[in-house]
Amino acid sequence: MSSEALDHLVVVDRSESIGGQFCARLMADYGARVLLEEPAAGSALRRSGPFAADGSSLTFRHLNTGKESVVEAGPALHATADVIVLAADDDAEAFAALHPSAVIVALSDFGADGPLADWQAGEIVHQALSGMMYNNGAAGREPLYGVGQRTAMAAGLAAYGGAMVALLARGTDASGQIVRIDVQETAATTCFPYVLQHIYNGTVRSRSEPSSLAGQARCRDGWVCMWIYAHRWKAVLNALDLQYLDDDPRFSDPTERRRNWDALFAEIQESLQSRDAADVVDRLQRAQVIAAKAVKPSELGTDPHLDERAFWTEAGGRRILGAPWRLTETPRRVIGPEPAPGVHDPLPAPANARHRTPAARPLDGLRVTELTTAWAGPMAGRVLASFGAETYHVEGPGRVNTWRLHHEPVANPANFPDGVPGDRPFDRAFLFNSQNANKGSLVVDIKAPDGLEILRGLARVSDVLICNFRPGTLRRFGLDHATLSRDNPGLIVCEMPAFGCEGPMAGYAALGPIMEMATGMSALIGYPDGPPENTGPSYMDPIGGFNAAAAILTALVWRTRTGRGQYIEVPQVEAAMQLIGPEILAALETGQDPPRQGNRRPDASPHDAFPARGEEAWLAIACRTDREWQSLCTAIGRPELARDPRFATFTARKADEDALATEIAAWSRDRDKHEAAALLQAAGVPAAPVNSPADLATSAYLAARGHFTELDHPEAGRHRYPGLPMHLSASPGGARRAAPTFGQSNAHVVRKILGWADADLGRLAREAGLCDVPAPR
Repeated sequence: MSSEALDHLVVVDRSESIGGQFCARLMADYGARVLLEEPAAGSALRRSGPFAADGSSLTFRHLNTGKESVVEAGPALHATADVIVLAADDDAEAFAALHPSAVIVALSDFGADGPLADWQAGEIVHQALSGMMYNNGAAGREPLYGVGQRTAMAAGLAAYGGAMVALLARGTDASGQIVRIDVQETAATTCFPYVLQHIYNGTVRSRSEPSSLAGQARCRDGWVCMWIYAHRWKAVLNALDLQYLDDDPRFSDPTERRRNWDALFAEIQESLQSRDAADVVDRLQRAQVIAAKAVKPSELGTDPHLDERAFWTEAGGRRILGAPWRLTETPRRVIGPEPAPGVHDPLPAPANARHRTPAARPLDGLRVTELTTAWAGPMAGRVLASFGAETYHVEGPGRVNTWRLHHEPVANPANFPDGVPGDRPFDRAFLFNSQNANKGSLVVDIKAPDGLEILRGLARVSDVLICNFRPGTLRRFGLDHATLSRDNPGLIVCEMPAFGCEGPMAGYAALGPIMEMATGMSALIGYPDGPPENTGPSYMDPIGGFNAAAAILTALVWRTRTGRGQYIEVPQVEAAMQLIGPEILAALETGQDPPRQGNRRPDASPHDAFPARGEEAWLAIACRTDREWQSLCTAIGRPELARDPRFATFTARKADEDALATEIAAWSRDRDKHEAAALLQAAGVPAAPVNSPADLATSAYLAARGHFTELDHPEAGRHRYPGLPMHLSASPGGARRAAPTFGQSNAHVVRKILGWADADLGRLAREAGLCDVPAPR
């Protein structure tokens, strides 16, 4: 019996990119033999910071543990591979023609063709173009790009998922195909779906409007982020001993609290400034208020929760991050040190393969039961449904997916087509409809005996069960893997707890901003004079969804060989820490955390967002080399700046970045952000407009990628919906039908799948909660 999920695979990693090497590392984590094919001088990422005390690259270490190194091996090596991860200048079609049984992964910044094919990239460029950056930072100030190389890491994760789908499409016949992933399209996919809001009704959320119900306050030893739902208002006041605020007219109802959000957090700040952050978080969580400390990366190495979960591991005597997901039947991360350049052991000759055209929808015949809400869980189910899985999104009559916005005290017109909530606003909300294409909807009361039996019956005939509720929910209802697998040994159960199912913080609830605080990311993001910042309203949610989908697809690949299912735990905080792995490793080595510096980075100057013409219009620019800086000066008609002693060298520019910013802003502030970015890119300077949702909706790049699909929704009408970044040449998947209306699949599940009689439907509607309208608010 196979002991590792992917130990039957040989992977050749030719990539010189962060995304490509992360994709291949994930394959090594779960058992594949991965050979890093390097040039004679070694991979360029061996010379990429941050660096360890011995001068070795922590980026390279993070991306390449568990691999072997091959120096300039050539076609003989490629002929042995099941998966080939290409370098940026490789010809994907040529590789596919030479190696028709291999899955070819072609990962690039903007694709080989299209409007941006020749553009210079970089993290700030991707974040600006994606719409993500527009959501970050304070209104009237430069929007913030974030930290590290998260877009490239996310693209590597998406590429891994796409490769697993392509391997499943091969089945027992070894026929490969090309998997194409753009870093830029991945970045757009992980941006909060305000683009659909704009498509629905033409509105754009103002940067001055609070994007979420979360806020930060500084305690004695760090910052705490808390989420203040209307129904938890009194719980917040009781947990923080702020009962007197309940009588303050500024905070009398949710609308007033939003209007006076800054004043509310000034009151909270006054109360918490001398208190311990961990104690505040614990008190809030015990009161069922979602909260977390803004953990510094240097603190993660001694975090009691991670220690109890045995998260950290070693490779070659050096500490590295543990597994992103844990699979019970196939041991977690296979570890070896990052390789020194060398020569691999001989590989066996490949078996002769029969060739066929992979299935257009490789997950056809797979049934998924999805007990999820909001974004992370539905994103995982959306990936599976896109490639053909028959997926049922399960809700309760009174426990409605929060993204249907049914429990909002006042319906905000911006959330609905043409600004009209209509008779069924829960079916017209842009948030829910953005993430649930291709799915069915089952509404059932699992607290009623017949309702629970319906759900158990569906799970018993499913291949996958996904849950992103609190740990213990499945066990409490007899829906855990141990129970269900007695009747369905091939079932894969995936839980997505924020902090894992075990450990001191296992019971803590979290949403995207809370998880970002806990990963160490937020502590590195922010203005020099401000608090830790989050990336958009909920950046960790789509990352959690991609991680869960990748883990499930890994288990499905193993199941095709063994027939056995398994239990998967996706601790979303631990999985997301992978995106800033190099920064975490650097903090653990030095014990120091870089100060928050807005958009400025130690390895580039200028590296910032500059004002452009119009309200909240910004232009991102990143000069990594003196040559790019000189090209910038020429492009803006100021060649003398390149000779100015204040700016002539990189060291000089870093020493006087405020003066540098003033000079560039004087040029940029009266120019159109799109035209200015195109001018600079034509000169070879990495630059981008900071796109708004309206810009995304009309993006020529996204149109060229086929990112949007027009779908008819029975309640919301016909609109374009954003897609996913995984493009498979022979098994493309995609959106086929719009998100389901509430309870749309009740009769189908009960009658066609479970075999209940037609006469039972009326009784079940009363006794099992089968309904097509949510319970009253």
